[in-house]
Amino acid sequence: MKKAVVCLALLFLAIVLPSLSFTEDQETVLLARAVYAVARDESYEAKLAVASAALNRVDDPWHPNTLRGVLEEKHQFPIGSYYDAESLRAAHEALAGRRNLPAGVMYFQSAAGASRWDDTYLYRTIGGLSFYTRDGNR
Repeated sequence: MKKAVVCLALLFLAIVLPSLSFTEDQETVLLARAVYAVARDESYEAKLAVASAALNRVDDPWHPNTLRGVLEEKHQFPIGSYYDAESLRAAHEALAGRRNLPAGVMYFQSAAGASRWDDTYLYRTIGGLSFYTRDGNR
């Protein structure tokens, strides 16, 4: 009897385990690809900040209310074909609620950019990226 129960349990696991998905969901991968495209050579903190800025936009009434909508806005976030483990980790953590930027910080640009934005709106520079608020409130 014990052998039959063990065999049934093993059979059940053999059937169920292959159907479990250990892959990433599309939203997480999309965010990781955007993070990698923007901050591939930056620190983990900068990668988390890019993910945070994207998710801050999702929560803002002036932007689309979906991550895909925000990331696919014209001329906002490049979405590459690749991502690395650190970009994926930043995407996971930001989606889980760990953000390193306050809610009003939704914009970024290269700190070495030729046409820098008004520093009134600058929240913080992390590595080679500067992060900005919409209205100068910090």
